[in-house]
Amino acid sequence: MTAAQADVTWERVADVVVLGYGGAGACAAIAAHDAGVKVLLIEKAPFGGGNTACALGPMRLPGDVAGAVKYYQALSFGTVADEDLIWALAEALHDLPGKLDALGVPLKLVSKGSAMFPTLPGAEALDHWMAGTGNKVFEILAQNVEKRGIPVLYGTRARKLVQDPATKAVLGVVIEKDGKEEAIRANRGVILSTGGYENDPQLQGYYNFPGVRLYPFGTPYNTGDGVRMAAAVGADPWHFVNVAFMGLSFKGPADQYGCAFPFQKTRGGFIFVNKTGRRFMNEAKRLTFRKEPLEVTYFDHEAACYPNLPCYLIFDETQRLKGPLYRMTGGMVGYASIRGFDDWSEDNSAEIAKGWIIKANTLEELAARTGIDPTGLKQSVGQNNKDHSAQADDAFGRPADSRRLIVTPPYYAAEFCLSIVNTQGGPRHNRFAQTLDTEGNIIPRLYTPGELGSFFGHLYQGGSNLPEALAFGRIAGECAAKEKPW
Repeated sequence: MTAAQADVTWERVADVVVLGYGGAGACAAIAAHDAGVKVLLIEKAPFGGGNTACALGPMRLPGDVAGAVKYYQALSFGTVADEDLIWALAEALHDLPGKLDALGVPLKLVSKGSAMFPTLPGAEALDHWMAGTGNKVFEILAQNVEKRGIPVLYGTRARKLVQDPATKAVLGVVIEKDGKEEAIRANRGVILSTGGYENDPQLQGYYNFPGVRLYPFGTPYNTGDGVRMAAAVGADPWHFVNVAFMGLSFKGPADQYGCAFPFQKTRGGFIFVNKTGRRFMNEAKRLTFRKEPLEVTYFDHEAACYPNLPCYLIFDETQRLKGPLYRMTGGMVGYASIRGFDDWSEDNSAEIAKGWIIKANTLEELAARTGIDPTGLKQSVGQNNKDHSAQADDAFGRPADSRRLIVTPPYYAAEFCLSIVNTQGGPRHNRFAQTLDTEGNIIPRLYTPGELGSFFGHLYQGGSNLPEALAFGRIAGECAAKEKPW
């Protein structure tokens, strides 16, 4: 996915070419334009936003930079040796409220000392800020882009970077639009802000869980294009181990729309079972951002399989009538929500008609229709009812007040899949968002802000990817604009 300069005929030209029009790309384009250079934005989707538009909106920002540096060092678990980068992150996030306010994005301080891991050193240095949902933030950034007259090519995929074979400098990019390729010359630099690989099963298999399909909570257009283009020009890969889980999602609509529809209920008459009909986890456990091994991805070495995949939601008529099993609440957004195709019927009947939920008059019939072992399923439902009636401790630690009886036919099952918020893997970069090669040298004129090669290599602090993208997008745009034209 690289092309040599001699093989290219330039059909367009700009000073800075920004690949990917999410939060990082928008801030990069704005900063470069305001530095006085000509900018061109390229976006694969027919609209902008990326994962920024799917973000919940909270931002955890440093109130004290020195304290935040200690906290970010602790979060990285040794995966970020560049102390200058850690300081740059803390300083950029500390200054972000003022930078965003200048663009018309007002941030409100919600609370002080709001870190996800309070036992780590420096945790007290992070504060909770709020700017509305990520979708609202992006709307304001897009208004800034439009006001500046920055052109955007939608429905356009970046295919390969153009690299000088002698200097290794990135000189431009080859794009594809309407089935036709063309080359764009970047006089000063290329900013690679294409997001992660949340919707690329091949890369998921390479880096995370071979054989397990992970579905994106955010945009399905993040298919690892930037990962491949950066690799082709010699970028050093980092932080691929860090995948931010969302939770269990309904597989039927996820397959249809290419994004997650997460199950959010923590109380009620339902259980999760695997193909053998056995429960395998505490159904009330929150899976978002968890780093401990997940029960659903447990791999049985001797059996050479993931025994808890596929897994199923099991419930009865009483639970069906309590309300929709999927609904974005508590400020949750996600791609399905912002694109407007996440309508879910109040009594779940429409989803039964679509085949996303299987209905049966008996547990035996339900097992036959889903392929679940009937003996295991009956035992699991029976044990749930027995433990609930006796107020007995749950074998998996599920709170007693979250359990209900499953006794009223018809009975129902819905297949689940595992969903993710985003990935953090991509090319390593320095404090100026300059992409680094495998020997730690700068790849000239190539910048990578945002979740593509995010700072977060092990523990992820909630409310950080959005501000990281905005902050390093600005830095990338400012620095690229300072490059001398080649």
